[in-house]
Amino acid sequence: MAQSNDFRKTEYAIAAAVGLAALAVYWATLAPTVLFADGGEFQFVPWLPGIAHPTGYPLYVLTGWLFSHALPIGEVAWRLNFFSAVTGAAAVALVYLLSETLTGQIFPAAGTGARRMTAIVAAFSFAFGQTFWSQTIIAEVYSLHALFVAAILWATVRLFPAENDTVQTLTFRHGKWLALLLGLSLTHHRTSVLLIPAVLLALWVSGWRRISPADVLKLLALGASPAVLYLYLPLIAPHVPYAQIRLSDSRTLVLYQNTIGGFFSHIMGGVFNADVRPAAIGFDRLAQSFGFLRQQFGWVGIALAAIGIVRLRKNPPLLVLTALGATSFWAFNLVYFIGDIYVLFIPVWLIFALWLAIGVLAIADVAAEKLVARKRARVAESPAFGAGFSNLNTRMRHLMQWLIVSVGLLLPLTLLATRYSAVDQHQNTIAREAWQEILTADLPENAILLSNDRNELMPMWYFQLVENRRRDLLGLFPLITPAPDVQNVGRLLDTAFAGGRPVFFIKPMDGLGLKADFDPLPPLPHAQLVRATPANLTPAVSLARPVGDGLKIVGYTLTRAEDSLVVDVFWQAEKPLAENYTSFVHLVGADGTGITQSDHRPGGEFYPSRLWQPGEILRDRHTLALPGNLPAGDVSLVAGMYFQPQPGVIQPLGEAVQLTIINEQ
Repeated sequence: MAQSNDFRKTEYAIAAAVGLAALAVYWATLAPTVLFADGGEFQFVPWLPGIAHPTGYPLYVLTGWLFSHALPIGEVAWRLNFFSAVTGAAAVALVYLLSETLTGQIFPAAGTGARRMTAIVAAFSFAFGQTFWSQTIIAEVYSLHALFVAAILWATVRLFPAENDTVQTLTFRHGKWLALLLGLSLTHHRTSVLLIPAVLLALWVSGWRRISPADVLKLLALGASPAVLYLYLPLIAPHVPYAQIRLSDSRTLVLYQNTIGGFFSHIMGGVFNADVRPAAIGFDRLAQSFGFLRQQFGWVGIALAAIGIVRLRKNPPLLVLTALGATSFWAFNLVYFIGDIYVLFIPVWLIFALWLAIGVLAIADVAAEKLVARKRARVAESPAFGAGFSNLNTRMRHLMQWLIVSVGLLLPLTLLATRYSAVDQHQNTIAREAWQEILTADLPENAILLSNDRNELMPMWYFQLVENRRRDLLGLFPLITPAPDVQNVGRLLDTAFAGGRPVFFIKPMDGLGLKADFDPLPPLPHAQLVRATPANLTPAVSLARPVGDGLKIVGYTLTRAEDSLVVDVFWQAEKPLAENYTSFVHLVGADGTGITQSDHRPGGEFYPSRLWQPGEILRDRHTLALPGNLPAGDVSLVAGMYFQPQPGVIQPLGEAVQLTIINEQ
């Protein structure tokens, strides 16, 4: 018993050393300050504490609050980056323990040193894969998620009965820690639910065939008990400064609806339902996922994992647990169409690291056996020395296993060397530099700062809520709430103007000249502020000329210079438009010959025609370069729209409209 305890202590010590080694690398590459995107959000939400975007991540927020307030060094943003590094390193340590446990079950005759070295290879291969590494050095939820995935797998494996164990009735005592881990994981990242079928089926295959109804209820109650953490959301909501944002005396933007319906919509991630699209799966999606796998482990790592999967056929419970678990995550990721889907593959890569370990030890086991086989055959002919040589051969076999497995360290070392520069964030200060410039610029009181990208505004919220800087400013982005008037940046601009406050963009967005006039402020080293004011949407010359179905020209304004003609065409959609059209204004001679022209997509990428609202009037400005002398005869100014379904193919929207005659001779 003492020896068993000593063995476990040694394993925990090695795991701690592996985790600390990974932590040292994460420390060296850690982002030093505030970040854009979700990283920026997760730097101020736990500190307050506040409410994170759906599904709320209450466990992460509360543990992040505790960590960031208990750690007395560094700025708050750095502390929460470091929180990811710590939980990521803990996940790596647990991958070591899990790998050592798996290889001990699959290769019981293998040497302890070889199994430990194999587990180190697996842990570091996971630690230094690009995707996981990138998430351990910023404030994000995925390193804690990986920690829970590893813990659930480890708790499940430790429940597998020994071969000679006849106990087949699972009790509350057996399953309590597994149930608690599953429950806690679901209060952090909801994709943990994908592990449950693999866990239950693996336990059944391993021999746990019975459980009493009373124990089922106890385990369900224990697993459900962490869900009480979600009550944190309605309790904290009245105290969260951004749960409701006052835009004007008559308009408040509600980011978190503190009702029963709002609560369940938030924790169930209702805003992401439209991103689950099984019908959209194609070969390109599958190829993309394999590209992520290659980026994570390289071809060598993939080959080793494949060998490990083949070897697992001799251990059905482990095969079911890992294969079904990885497949569940992978299948979900194929149908979930979000921009950063690659990070949701991290649990899959964790399981691949375990397969990789099994593959490495399988190769070492076969190679070592062949190297000593001939000598063992000769010893068998010498009974007097057989026992001694047999022990020596066993030791030689274990040594050869260890030496061969040690070569496997080249894989994580290669990952470390080749991914370092791509992952390294220790000099990433761009968000702080840009927003320090913006927040110290001469902006009027209570100004609104707009962007089409939520990610760009998260550092502003960090500076306001954590460092208490320029809290009078209001940062807005599309879809800040589900309200229809903030669904895109064009409609958001109208909402901002309606608030009666000064409006600025944090970057040039010329396509929105449909609605606004722009006055760029003096450029900053890392940012460009642009003042926006409502455009004059009353044309100098009124028309009512239809252009195809559902669109008309309501007028135009001409401004002529010596060598150019500025034409403002005023469009009005009568119903939602099906395509993103290109508009044109052409100057045409009496014989139909084109003289000069301007073609562009009105609204650019920010407010193209598919987003136009029925009834609104939009100003589309074209500048025509004029020749020195216009040709004799009538020179017509015509305007219209067309669609390009593919390069080189033009599909007109109705007939071009003659606006006016520019020159008659």
